[in-house]
Amino acid sequence: MDGELRIKDEDLGVRLGFNRPRDIRKIIVRYLPELGRLGVCATASQTSGSKGGRPTEAYYLNRKQAIFITAKSETAIAADITIEIVERFDAYERGEVGAIKSPDQKNKRIRKPAFDVAFERCLRVASHLSHLDENQRLLMAARGTKELSGINPLELMGVTSVAAPTQENYLTPTQIGKEIGLSPIATNKLITSIGYQVKSVGSSVSSDYSMTEAGGKYGRMFDTTRRHGKGSQQQLKWSPNLVGILRAAMLADKDAPHPFAKNPEPAPV
Repeated sequence: MDGELRIKDEDLGVRLGFNRPRDIRKIIVRYLPELGRLGVCATASQTSGSKGGRPTEAYYLNRKQAIFITAKSETAIAADITIEIVERFDAYERGEVGAIKSPDQKNKRIRKPAFDVAFERCLRVASHLSHLDENQRLLMAARGTKELSGINPLELMGVTSVAAPTQENYLTPTQIGKEIGLSPIATNKLITSIGYQVKSVGSSVSSDYSMTEAGGKYGRMFDTTRRHGKGSQQQLKWSPNLVGILRAAMLADKDAPHPFAKNPEPAPV
């Protein structure tokens, strides 16, 4: 513009990550006196949309003005854009470029999050998907991390696959009871007492118990064949990780005071 390299306000707004690039004009208007000290505030009228509309003023900033507004934007990538502005204007002054390309004319430089930060974020999101088991949530978080950061953390650590949950690696209350020394009935009562399942009243093909939100992390429903081979029935099974939790609950109950327990009578002398 008038032989001087300038950048359009909306183009700068896009580069700074504004959801509405034209909102950068609010900052420009606020600091017009300061911008005037850095050079002429060049403007041009424009209409929005292909069908026209109320004309608005677009601002074209010189280098100093663009750097000033970038600093005032306080966006996460303001420092990077400041460096980019300096480099592009310097290149123009050296005759290496004809103008600053608008964002739709060049590849945007997108800052990717660190893979460990992205992985933690994805895990938090996946934790709300109670219909998925722990392995499925892990794989989903790894895929999301790959999309965000370009790195799959599981592949980075040499984990090429995670075993999908099957009936063989999930345990029934009977199997868990053998591990902790309780009967199937006592095991179900213990799982219920820690808030991982509730007794359910359903049809003849449904499970006797349903997972709670807390239990959804460790349990999963499987279709099992009926004892006499006629049809199938749902059965709630549990991750082996639940065994340690139940053992801890048993120890905590053992150490808890029982105020109404009968005191042992002293042995006769």
